[in-house]
Amino acid sequence: MGAADLAGKARAEVRQLHAFFVAWFRGESRMAEDFATCEAAFAPDFRMVTPDGQVHDRASVIKTLRLARGRSSADFAIEILQPHVAWQSDSVVLLEFVERQYVSGRVDSRRSTGLFTAEPTAPRGVVWRHLHETWMQPDDGNTIQMRAGTIRREA
Repeated sequence: MGAADLAGKARAEVRQLHAFFVAWFRGESRMAEDFATCEAAFAPDFRMVTPDGQVHDRASVIKTLRLARGRSSADFAIEILQPHVAWQSDSVVLLEFVERQYVSGRVDSRRSTGLFTAEPTAPRGVVWRHLHETWMQPDDGNTIQMRAGTIRREA
């Protein structure tokens, strides 16, 4: 698999899995078929670090997802922004992206880093190995939040 192909598959995986999450959380997806595809996207050794610093293994993530079906309102949406390759080899890609969630007039954003490996038997040709999410401060479009303070963007 070529480097561009692997990166493209990882980007497609992120977008399509999050589209599934929206349908699943709203209670709009078919239970068995759709969830089996979701499960197959996670490697057996998958780990996730949530924005609050908790670490979850694959079984914990799958259990949480199963229980979340139909728990969100009809206005729930997820937008994937700025996906780009941070690092890549022949069979591994580290993809950074911003996940913006919309629910009940509220917007939450997190910067995410996902590690994917090529897997021909996976639904979209890659599996998630690791996901790390970090909360982002609200951005009014004119400021960038930095650890040491706030920097104003020049117009």
